[in-house]
Amino acid sequence: MLISVHDRAYDQGNVLDGYLDAVAIGYTLGPPYGETLVTWSELERIEIPRRRLRRHAVGNLEEMLDSVHIYGQPPALMLSFNGLESSVLLVDEFWEGLAESVPGELVVGVPARDVVIITGSRSHTGLEKATRAVDRVFYANGPNLLLRDLLVWRDGEWDQF
Repeated sequence: MLISVHDRAYDQGNVLDGYLDAVAIGYTLGPPYGETLVTWSELERIEIPRRRLRRHAVGNLEEMLDSVHIYGQPPALMLSFNGLESSVLLVDEFWEGLAESVPGELVVGVPARDVVIITGSRSHTGLEKATRAVDRVFYANGPNLLLRDLLVWRDGEWDQF
């Protein structure tokens, strides 16, 4: 799952991998997701190498992709994925398949772990809606905030828009 590097609930005791400047990848042992991230001491106790943890997490995420739903109307769509919406950013194949469905480059807003807004770079209205949605989430100051900036899918990876 994605977490903000500024989230004080997590620290160097947790197994974290860098992802974007302000976002890291954390690992949970399963439902309920997000309640606790795997710590280094737990990893040592269950005797799973970090590399295997990462492979297992990617496999689990890919297996769960059937439960991802896209809803709403263009020019801005939303993802639904059981509170793990932002984690879908980690599955390149999902975005490669969706990229042709939007005008211009694929652009997303990911203001919180459970919020992903999708639009295209050539949709002025979609970009405005995505920006407003991100602003509202940050204004509400809810839990698990991630990114104020929109991201663009370019050359098979996410970058700041």
